[in-house]
Amino acid sequence: MMPLSLASLHALWSGPVDWWSVGLAILGIIAAWWALRGRRTDRLHCGKCLHALAQTRPDAIAAGALCPECGHSLSVAGGLRQTLPRPYIKWFGRILICSGVAFWLWNGAFEGFGRLLLPRYRVENTQTILGCQVVVSQPRWSDDLASPLVEVRQSGRVVFASTMSHPSVGSARLQDPFCEEPVTLLWVRSDSGGSLGLSETYAFRIGGGDAPLPDFLPFAVLHEGAFIKSTPEQAEPDIWIAYDLTYKYWLTTGVNSPSVALRGTPTSSKIVWSDADPSAAPDEVRLQGVRAKLRTLAAASETDAFAGSKSDEALGLVLDAFLELVYEGRSNEAWHFLRASYNDGLESLTISSQRAEVPRSLEALERVLLEQMQRSPYLGEILRRNGGSIAPPALPTTVPIQVPSNSRATSR
Repeated sequence: MMPLSLASLHALWSGPVDWWSVGLAILGIIAAWWALRGRRTDRLHCGKCLHALAQTRPDAIAAGALCPECGHSLSVAGGLRQTLPRPYIKWFGRILICSGVAFWLWNGAFEGFGRLLLPRYRVENTQTILGCQVVVSQPRWSDDLASPLVEVRQSGRVVFASTMSHPSVGSARLQDPFCEEPVTLLWVRSDSGGSLGLSETYAFRIGGGDAPLPDFLPFAVLHEGAFIKSTPEQAEPDIWIAYDLTYKYWLTTGVNSPSVALRGTPTSSKIVWSDADPSAAPDEVRLQGVRAKLRTLAAASETDAFAGSKSDEALGLVLDAFLELVYEGRSNEAWHFLRASYNDGLESLTISSQRAEVPRSLEALERVLLEQMQRSPYLGEILRRNGGSIAPPALPTTVPIQVPSNSRATSR
């Protein structure tokens, strides 16, 4: 429930539109006052039934006289009146007052009262995972820009609560390298949405039996990734997939943007990355397929209006395969593939590209690729997988590549 204060009363007022309601109500009050004030007449009237009396002056009324129509005493205070009300104007004023109040209520005051009296959040769904109750609540009002609220409860006690964008929850079973037994995790993920896919996942270790871990602190906070869940029939633990978004919308746009990932296991202090798997990188058949596609794109006789889209598609195909080779520890093969692809048609497509950021020579392309890879937060792990260097074979490698101090990636 919103605390009652001067600021909270603003919920009852929706802005300039409500001034029309106030205007109608004020006009109604003025009309009702004028109607009750009445119009003066030359004769006296009974103050109760408004019967016209024969006398025209109050001093002509005898003491104890009664109204011949209703028997009301004419000598008491208010027993006489010399004005008559205006009933039609009185009802017109009442209609205006009621219209103003009704318009104010219809225009948002009902919702304003609701904001004052009802809780800000309403429960959207409740799940029970690993003995914990996870409650996801949404803002009650559509114009409330607050993020959804996620609460984790153990034995009825809230042990974790946070607002999150596009929240999701689940469980994972990991083989922590520092523990002999698999570790069971409850995870809560906040995803900012959009094409960048930025996310944070809070992972909590669940204590055995009825003894939860102290303060329910996160076992790990993981960035830009998700758990790949094992099937119930498999005993293998889940794996953390961390996506490297360094290349999102870099040199390419839309679906052509390359997206490479690293696989690892969260621990209490870092992520232990899995060893490179050279067999997971593109095989020769796929690489030849990319080069064949490049030749087709370069030879297509389309108008210049399509030159930018063809260049974008070609760069996406090449960069995707190139980065997968590098991330699986095959950087030398990756550079040879890039040079062969450049000769197969990537050169003509990049030259015809309408985007100024696209390099127009092989040397410039290799240079910006190397610079971009050095911006990756996982550079330390990439270097480890490639023997300490990811430089092109033809370039000098005497200058070491510096690992950023704020890198989230960790190596063994």
